[in-house]
Amino acid sequence: MDPTPGLESAITFGYYVSTLGFLLATVMMGAAVRQFGKSTLGSIFSYFFIGTGIFFAITIFQKLGADFFGIADESMDIWWHLMFYLALISYYFGLRALIGLGSADPSQSGMRQGAEKMWGIGALVIVAAIFVIPSMAEPIVNAYTASPLAALGLHHFLAFLLAGMVGSYLFRAKKSLGQIGRAIANPMIIAIWALALQHLWELQFESWKTIVVTTEVGEGGEKIFLTIAALCVTYAAWRLRTYSKQ
Repeated sequence: MDPTPGLESAITFGYYVSTLGFLLATVMMGAAVRQFGKSTLGSIFSYFFIGTGIFFAITIFQKLGADFFGIADESMDIWWHLMFYLALISYYFGLRALIGLGSADPSQSGMRQGAEKMWGIGALVIVAAIFVIPSMAEPIVNAYTASPLAALGLHHFLAFLLAGMVGSYLFRAKKSLGQIGRAIANPMIIAIWALALQHLWELQFESWKTIVVTTEVGEGGEKIFLTIAALCVTYAAWRLRTYSKQ
């Protein structure tokens, strides 16, 4: 069946909204980090800046597509999921440090001053490698995509599990956040849970086939969750930027 033109347009629109959202959020978070300077808050929100920047990189990676990298569509899925894990881990580090700052014992954050720079450099190297090595690593990735684990949707499940854990962690610890943490907590909770639901949806219609829909409808569902996440992260970044000016 040919894709519905209206649905194709909606999917394309969702892609550009999410891309623009993550771009704006990255710029605003970067501006907030510069405003906080070499302070504890500057270090903490560097993790959010890095994670959001990775989400923007994912949208660029997807736009370039499998033909650009000389790999299979299934391999594209694996590579951008690796960047997704990296972005969520960066959010977790930032949330853990922020929660530690707002608690009675800030040492619980486990954050070392300057650690965010090392993390940023490492994350940049990994993302750069993902944009360079896909064709060279295609035999290795193909071995996974042809395996029973890929058929079961392991990469989707790990993304769902990671996002769910980070979202739950933030929800449970929300009361421990300081003023600035509470200012961004709600939109970040919605964003992270939207990302979790995006991957749960992928599991259902791509891997487990418990929901039988066309590819276009499946992609449309993904874009809905991704757009919600992008808009919420953008709103959180705007609130953070506003707070940094005070």
